[in-house]
Amino acid sequence: MPAFLSWPLLWAQAATDAAASAPLPTPPAIAPALRNALIWFFLAGDTTISIPGILGGLLTWAKAMGLIALIGWLGYWIVTAFKDRQVGDGKWFDYLGLIGVILVPLTVFVQVMQDQKWIKAVAVGPVTLTWALGMAAIIFMAAWVFTAVWKAIGRVGKTIDYFVLVGIFLAAFVGMTVGLAWNHYGLFQQILGFPVTTWQDGFAYGVRLGVTYMGFVVLLRVLALLLGEFAAIRARRLYSIGRVTLYEANRKMWAPWVVVIVFGMVLAFTHWFLQPPRAAEMGRLYVGTLTLLCSLLLTAMVTILTPISLPTDIQQQTIYTVVTKPVRRLEIIWGRMLGYMALVTVLVAIFGGVSLAYLWRTVQGQITRTAALAEKAQSEGRERDANQYFEQAEQLASRMAARVPVRGSLSFLDSKGNPHAMGIDVGQEQSMKEPRSHIEGATPATAIWRYGVVPDPFSPPTRPVLLDRRIDVDSFLPSGKIEGLENRMLELQAQIAAAERDKGQAGADPAAVTRLDSAIARHKADYDRAKAEFESLSTKADELEAAGKPDEAKELHAEPVTLEMTFNIYRTTKGEVGKPVFAEIDVTNEATGAKFADVFPVKEYYTNRRTIPAQLLVGSLGSLKIEIRCISPTQYLGMAESDLYLLSSKGNFGLNYMKGLFGIWLQAMVLTAIGVFAGTFLSWPVALLTTIAFFIAGQLAFGFLIDFTRQAVLGGGPFESLIRLVTHDNQMTELAPTAGVVVAKTLDSLVMPVMSMLVYVVPNFQVLDVTNMVADGFAVDWRTMLANTLLALAYALPFSIAGYFILKNREVAA
Repeated sequence: MPAFLSWPLLWAQAATDAAASAPLPTPPAIAPALRNALIWFFLAGDTTISIPGILGGLLTWAKAMGLIALIGWLGYWIVTAFKDRQVGDGKWFDYLGLIGVILVPLTVFVQVMQDQKWIKAVAVGPVTLTWALGMAAIIFMAAWVFTAVWKAIGRVGKTIDYFVLVGIFLAAFVGMTVGLAWNHYGLFQQILGFPVTTWQDGFAYGVRLGVTYMGFVVLLRVLALLLGEFAAIRARRLYSIGRVTLYEANRKMWAPWVVVIVFGMVLAFTHWFLQPPRAAEMGRLYVGTLTLLCSLLLTAMVTILTPISLPTDIQQQTIYTVVTKPVRRLEIIWGRMLGYMALVTVLVAIFGGVSLAYLWRTVQGQITRTAALAEKAQSEGRERDANQYFEQAEQLASRMAARVPVRGSLSFLDSKGNPHAMGIDVGQEQSMKEPRSHIEGATPATAIWRYGVVPDPFSPPTRPVLLDRRIDVDSFLPSGKIEGLENRMLELQAQIAAAERDKGQAGADPAAVTRLDSAIARHKADYDRAKAEFESLSTKADELEAAGKPDEAKELHAEPVTLEMTFNIYRTTKGEVGKPVFAEIDVTNEATGAKFADVFPVKEYYTNRRTIPAQLLVGSLGSLKIEIRCISPTQYLGMAESDLYLLSSKGNFGLNYMKGLFGIWLQAMVLTAIGVFAGTFLSWPVALLTTIAFFIAGQLAFGFLIDFTRQAVLGGGPFESLIRLVTHDNQMTELAPTAGVVVAKTLDSLVMPVMSMLVYVVPNFQVLDVTNMVADGFAVDWRTMLANTLLALAYALPFSIAGYFILKNREVAA
């Protein structure tokens, strides 16, 4: 039913053409408390909308888990009703369910025929035919489901199950009430900009919200069932089961030894086959290869071990000696997961240590040798060769680090000076992660990186979305330096001016005025102290300069800010041999008017570095504008948003490499949960295939599933794409509304919502993989690791709990 409720036809505008063209009525006034409550109810019920941060992630997880729990709870009682012959034997309510099932494809078929202009839209007042058919299908199917669940609970259920059923009905009522209230007060138009104008639309959206609320009721019931199980878990039993699991993996399949031997054999001959196309790419190539090898070996081991374990024990009846003891079923699930993850942890530590030693011997050794060649060439007077060697060593060292970038928001000006979100597409293959654009040389075309609170260039100009890309100025301008003190003075001046403006507003509250006066006095005192220290340091620096001690004077100033760029060049002409493509950079502090300009040759495939004076950040309040132009005619300079950044700091590569392996560890944890879950109810060959299918779908098909949820698959769904394949039509051409096309679109409208629900079940393994950041030499911050850990737990925990319920209701010791 939740998949059926996601069909777009139910949320289509039900008003007739005349009603749609009429002006919207003025919505009634609403109290702020009621408005906030309705917004939170809507946010908690709509699965397509969330808020940023951990709270938003937890809310989205709860909504998805609620829907899955609702499907599982209803499915359990319906299956029970069929087993006990409470339904399905030709009673009157069975015919209601049959009518509802028939109305589902009929509703979709009518909607598709209307979209293809085969028939005209039929409406009685504001009620359209498709809306009436869709609601009738929901009512008939809901009546049959309610009857089946009621009869099954009456036979084998408990009193609490009746309360859950009543709670489901109340949740549905609350959802409909929220949808009607949103429509009544015009919140759809005011907040979301949706053209919802009739009560039918609000009611239909309310049904959708109600399904999510129903899921919350069932989720509470599931959590109540698990509380007693959690309280009865004992660490000693978990440890014992985990230790036995570890022994079995080592004794029966020799899994860790096989993995270690394969890793060692591949590593021994790696340098034979890895030849970097450029010297600077050596570190990235070696790090990427080693992390990929670790990922393949660990995920392959977990994928094979975990789904075989439980089915083998059940088949050989060795599990009887466990379940007949005072061991909880959840302890069996989690104990096995702990055993396998202990094995993975040991292997990750071994792989990490060996890999770092190998990288130190190869890449770091190459850096040392290249630096020695540079010094030798310099001593022999070969400046060109020395500069080349120094550049290669510097490029290699930059990848063997943990750089912390500060990135801005990228937008473009075309060759006529008009703003755009994207530059020129030259036809090169685009990255799946980030699009690349080009600017034309010797024209006003410009790539602009903005820092601060800036509008998203891809958001509509009428309703811009603001991005927080502010620079942490204190990390570049320490408080004990001249520039840091000057920046502090300007910040205090801005705070004093803002407080003075607030104080001077008409009708200001006396208590607020008192607080502002106190803040102004405090800021002025801080300003005087900063000014005195600034003048003292400035005088000292001038004295050191006059005394011929520039190095000591330099220590009183902040270090210049490093700006790193990685651009590609699309050449329309080859140009002169040996002559590089030149780019111009302009850095502007729009708050103070300070500017910096430079022209530099673009080193393609290399990291281009420029240092800008720290003075540029003084008084910026975290805002900055960086402009890049290509000044070589007939050439195109290409860039993506992440290609230019301020370098905040550099961390330890070894620690960063282990963080990358921790992402692989998280993938293995999710795969372990899936494998153990599949083994609770499937034979080992099917469980193995199921685990492999989940891994492949999470690695390769997750983005495709996202497109399904957004109904944004180019060329239509699978059946429409099949017609295009047979008829050799391209993806952009609209198909003629033949009978076959109408049937294909109808089937797609039935299948695509069901497939889109897989996005809540298939783990997103791609986001857990941070090895590319490590290979590129960028730091994996602790916030990313925390978010990925919570995401992995959000996948692993439901799979393990689902396995517990399956194992609990399965007779394994009869």
